[in-house]
Amino acid sequence: MAKATLRGSLGLVAAAAVALPVFAAPGLSEDWSNADYSTKETRALTHAYAQCVVKRQPAKAAEAIAANVDNGTILRNYKMLIRDDCLTRQVRQATQMRFTGDLYRYALADALVNRELAAQPAPVLDAVPRLDHHEPGAPPQPVDARGKKLSKRKLEAARESYGRNVAYAFLSRYGECVVRADTAGAKALLLTLPDSPDETARFGALRPTLSRCLPEGQSLRFGKVTLRGSIAIKYYRLAHAARAVASGARR
Repeated sequence: MAKATLRGSLGLVAAAAVALPVFAAPGLSEDWSNADYSTKETRALTHAYAQCVVKRQPAKAAEAIAANVDNGTILRNYKMLIRDDCLTRQVRQATQMRFTGDLYRYALADALVNRELAAQPAPVLDAVPRLDHHEPGAPPQPVDARGKKLSKRKLEAARESYGRNVAYAFLSRYGECVVRADTAGAKALLLTLPDSPDETARFGALRPTLSRCLPEGQSLRFGKVTLRGSIAIKYYRLAHAARAVASGARR
């Protein structure tokens, strides 16, 4: 029987033979290798799952994304967003669907934009303050807080985790830059179906903005899921912030 659980602080695991991207900092590359599902099928299943969750828990999903909660907070306070009944009937039993890193929040934000904001014009963001982002913190040290030397394995794991956090923090700011620079184009992308010709066309239309938002001399390697997801979270959060700014101005 298909079941959905959230395992650890970095991912959602659900019974569906799907291997979702695992990102390696600093490249943020995507690995979709799985013998049972194609990349297109994997993205379709993810898209459908998030839409189902948002349909059943719209207020809690909106609260989590607008507040920019981290994965640990979702584990503790938003367990209603992990739903067995949203696994599609087509998935194979006794297998796994794994959301690593920020992928679950990406999927929820995408579904929220399509549910709440599709019929609304793209927000005006000129007066909206910069968003807060999850900071990576200080680099790991070879000794712990008590001065005890870390083992080689623990130090390497800490450095890998820190590298991922740095990469995700950079991607978070990058997504905000893209949404602010071409808000209408970001919305148009998010209203397309994953892996559709329309999505490809919208990514193409955003290419100049994607280039402008990268610091000079820097490049990133990431796929459509990561990029679209970062844009989805930032679009949703900025749209909510714009609504709050407009409400305050009318008072």
